[in-house]
Amino acid sequence: MVTPNYCIITVAKCNPAFMDKALNLTEGFKNEIEREANPISIRYGVMSTGQHAGAIAFFQNYSSLSDFEKSFAVYQAANDYQALFNSGNASVIMRNIAKYLHIPFEQKTAVEAKYLVLTRVVAKESMESEILALAPLFSKGGALTYRLANVITGNNVGNQLLGVSYSSMADIENVYDSLANDETYKGLLTKVHVNMRNIIRLR
Repeated sequence: MVTPNYCIITVAKCNPAFMDKALNLTEGFKNEIEREANPISIRYGVMSTGQHAGAIAFFQNYSSLSDFEKSFAVYQAANDYQALFNSGNASVIMRNIAKYLHIPFEQKTAVEAKYLVLTRVVAKESMESEILALAPLFSKGGALTYRLANVITGNNVGNQLLGVSYSSMADIENVYDSLANDETYKGLLTKVHVNMRNIIRLR
């Protein structure tokens, strides 16, 4: 699998009574982007925790921003996209572009990821070295994918974003139990301010 360089993150609030229909429409324009444009991967789901709990989160991974530009034109014209946002039941509340850093990790993309944990921090320095050092702990605990990025547009520009996917809540628990006793993690927490941690149930 090609390694992505950029992730476009879109968050949309949705009327709970419209959620099933909204997710069907999201699947529709996801499929259209995959057919007509050039994403490396697309995932979406519902935020289960945090400030925007109940919102739909849509993640598009690209090799370049020019590829995203092509995709943006596709989904803006997609019937399902128009139906979703013209319904009056959903509206975009956030769109970020994040630039990935290179963190060596064996991405287990053959296993279905059911959950994504997003952690966003403010820090004076990059936490790249600590995230690299913690990679084996996450892998051993059951993390499937493990990526660090810098937010470069939209809300919270300059923040750092760690995205980790898992196949089960039990694996998330395993990892965070291990982190609680890890000196590198304890040291990292003294250097950063966590301003968001969300669990997204992926579809």
